[in-house]
Amino acid sequence: MKIFYLNRTQDESGVSGTGRVAQGFIFDNGKVAVTWLSEHPTVTVYDNIGEVHAIHGHGGKTEVTMEPDFKKAFGELKSFVDNFSLSEIVNSRIPQEGAASKLLTKN
Repeated sequence: MKIFYLNRTQDESGVSGTGRVAQGFIFDNGKVAVTWLSEHPTVTVYDNIGEVHAIHGHGGKTEVTMEPDFKKAFGELKSFVDNFSLSEIVNSRIPQEGAASKLLTKN
C-alpha cells in the first residue's frame, strides 16, 4: 500500500483550500481511497490513481505527492548492510600477487 497527499496550489471551488488538502492510499490491487483533510472528511474510492488526478488535478493546480515508503527503504538498506563484506570487495579488486594482497592475508 502506498500513501499520498493531494497538494493544491489554488482552490478553484473555494471548499477544500490550498496546501495539503487530502490524503490517499493506493492499495496493492490499484484501487485508491481518498479522504479530505477538511471539515467535510468524506472518503471516496477510485479505480486507479489516474482517476484521482483527472478529477481533482484541476489542470495542474493539485499535485499528487507520494510519501516515501520508509519501511521498504529500510528493508532494502538492511539487506544490503547484512550482505555487505568489505573484505570480499577489497580482495576481489586487489591483484593476488601484489604487496597489498600479502599485507591483507597476514592480518
